[in-house]
Amino acid sequence: MERYVNIGSPSGFTDKYTTSLNTSPKGPNESFYLCSIEFPSEFTFEDFGIIPTFFKDNEMFVHPDMIDDDLFSNCACNREAFLVAPTSSARTVKVIGENGWFLKLNYKGLIGRFERQIARKQASSAIEITNIIQDAINKKKLPKSFYIFPEVGARVVDFPDPDVNKPYEWGIVFREPLPFPHNRELKYVIPGFSLFSYDEKNPDDPTVLTQLIKNQRKPVEDFLFEDLISPIFEAYFCLLLQCGLQLEAHAQNISFVLDEGMNIIGLVARDAESIDKDISLIEDLKIDINIKTTEWKCILREQYNYHIMHSFMFDFKLGKYLISPIIEEALKNFPLNKEKLIDRIKSQNNSYIRQLPQDFFPLDGKWYSYDNIVHDRTKKRPYIATDNPDYR
Repeated sequence: MERYVNIGSPSGFTDKYTTSLNTSPKGPNESFYLCSIEFPSEFTFEDFGIIPTFFKDNEMFVHPDMIDDDLFSNCACNREAFLVAPTSSARTVKVIGENGWFLKLNYKGLIGRFERQIARKQASSAIEITNIIQDAINKKKLPKSFYIFPEVGARVVDFPDPDVNKPYEWGIVFREPLPFPHNRELKYVIPGFSLFSYDEKNPDDPTVLTQLIKNQRKPVEDFLFEDLISPIFEAYFCLLLQCGLQLEAHAQNISFVLDEGMNIIGLVARDAESIDKDISLIEDLKIDINIKTTEWKCILREQYNYHIMHSFMFDFKLGKYLISPIIEEALKNFPLNKEKLIDRIKSQNNSYIRQLPQDFFPLDGKWYSYDNIVHDRTKKRPYIATDNPDYR
């Protein structure tokens, strides 16, 4: 499903900027070999969290598209280190064997809209966010239906880069193969986008969402709201209220977990590095969390886009990339009162919004998105304001 039941991002960048054909999620190869290099002992490197036992000292895994980079000219190289399969994000791969760990790789090139470097700030943030969320789950502060793919370890190596006269920080993040908390009832994981995407290998099959609806007995509106949509918004708001963290909950970062009978028992978030740390909200709500990685994905009220970012993540990434496609796909095949369903969604969401600061969302009442272009991260992002948010 990661690869072939995936219509890609609505932005259109999924297939436009990706890895080489032989390593691409949509490519013909079931798997490919990951490269490894041994860097000289005098190089500076830093480990974060738990490092898997199959990862050696003085070792870094490298995507084959990157292995001929001049940064590795002084390194011993093994071009067939590990057999891996690509996932939807292309630079994140699943190891064949070794208990199926996921490896998030550094990539010096555009994937989607951005170059995918893993420097110290991204690596340490991923581990910190994972630890905060796992602690909140253990203390039962978050819904029982919420799971996370833990990113438990990382390594960053400083490679001398003569082009910029300073080291290039080249990192890797290790993601555990099973959602946390561990649950024996959990049998299947379905990516969010696969609910409403057609299967490229079996194009005549109905969508997964259509099959799930037919597999249960609730009215369609109740199933959509109770089993799919309500838990997503509940997780989004509870994580804000309990941890001051904001999910980037688009269709690639949210998956659904099912039991043996194909009943949905929750959702699982991935890509901890992409989660915002809302420093001002943590202070406003007096949340007992001390954020240490402040140079990555931290948002504060003093920033020009502080309120806009809340709308961008909620209305645009979560609403337009995940919730709306689910509803529209259901409408194709089943009788459904869309207005009634959206009223239920808004009622639930507004009960959470009342617990947030009054200015959490933009006070102009608009919702914010941006154009389908590649943005320069060194410049202010040109947001687009639109009336009438869908789900609040």
